[in-house]
Amino acid sequence: MIAEEVAAELLLVLSIIIIVAKVLEELISYYGYPPVLGDILAGIILGPSVLGLLTPEIIDYLDAIKWIGIISLLFLAGLETKFTQFMSSIKSSLLVAAGGIIGSFILGYFAGIFAGLNSNQSIFLGTILTATSVGLTVKTLTDVGALGTRYFTVILGAAVLDDVGGLIVFGLAIAMVTTGFTRIEELALTAIIAISFYIITLFLLHKSSRVIWGLLKHISHLEDSIIAFLLGLTLIIAWASVKFNLSLVVGAYLVGLAFSEVRGVENVIRRFSLIPDIFASIFFVLSAASIDIKPYIIHVEYLGFIGIVLIVAFAGKILGCGLTAKLSKFDWKGSLFIGIGMLPRAEVALVVSALGKGYGVVTDSMIAATIFVIYVTSIVTPLVLTSLLKRMRIK
Repeated sequence: MIAEEVAAELLLVLSIIIIVAKVLEELISYYGYPPVLGDILAGIILGPSVLGLLTPEIIDYLDAIKWIGIISLLFLAGLETKFTQFMSSIKSSLLVAAGGIIGSFILGYFAGIFAGLNSNQSIFLGTILTATSVGLTVKTLTDVGALGTRYFTVILGAAVLDDVGGLIVFGLAIAMVTTGFTRIEELALTAIIAISFYIITLFLLHKSSRVIWGLLKHISHLEDSIIAFLLGLTLIIAWASVKFNLSLVVGAYLVGLAFSEVRGVENVIRRFSLIPDIFASIFFVLSAASIDIKPYIIHVEYLGFIGIVLIVAFAGKILGCGLTAKLSKFDWKGSLFIGIGMLPRAEVALVVSALGKGYGVVTDSMIAATIFVIYVTSIVTPLVLTSLLKRMRIK
């Protein structure tokens, strides 16, 4: 009975999250802004920063539901990308990912030195700024109907490669802080294993996708059974991705991509889209609610440092990703669009900062700056992307 009462309380909280998020999405959309901003606003209001309804304990209880939301969103994004389009853009994605990682790390490191941090602290600041959280960009482009465009494909491909690159940079930062040097062969082995998992899994699934699809069509009398199977497979690959030091969303995107060109997948896209429409909102609400900004607002002495970090957080991705996109023969507007699309930071930045604090190299001011980077990039990215899309002929 106690468990049932706890479940009832969680269901009540979940209903509040969904209703408040959708009401604010409608309000935001009415004034011409991307609906995902309504989810972020709902998280700020319901979280510890304002009302405190969503406590850390409640957020932990709802964690699995949150991840189902973003996993389903990235699976759908993979279905709408098309495998051949992804492969044709892989060179551009590699350049964009490398530019964003290198640009963000170098600018973050020198910004730390300029602000008076020591070398180890500056290394961690650069590391915090390297990781892109592409879920917000995917949600924004979904809202405006831009899935499947060339820009979107390059951004998603870069985000996948960014995940591997961020893993290497993080390993480098930990090694430098703990031992003063790093074993290149260990970092290389970690990267090779992660990349090999992604490539092998993607191509195996893609090569067998038509056989699997045909078998499912043969044995299933209900179309929903096919959708359920694909979602189950997506969750398995997402779990395996974490075991190979990659993000959950990398695995989810991989499965969608592998099945993106089977005949009849359009029906799956149409019927499956309802799941991320609801549950992805929960992800963004809980993500925004997981950060309490109040303790850091009162520290006026942090503001100058926060301003510096915000500038380099924007410059690292816009310049690093944008200029490499230009090298890939995008025009200037398209290059800026890709750079903005790679701006968001989220969970990975918080994890890196928390681990760095455990090692004694990340200060409270660095954590405050990380929180502001997450909030500001989450708010600015949808606004600017939507504005740019209105001025561009996307294809």
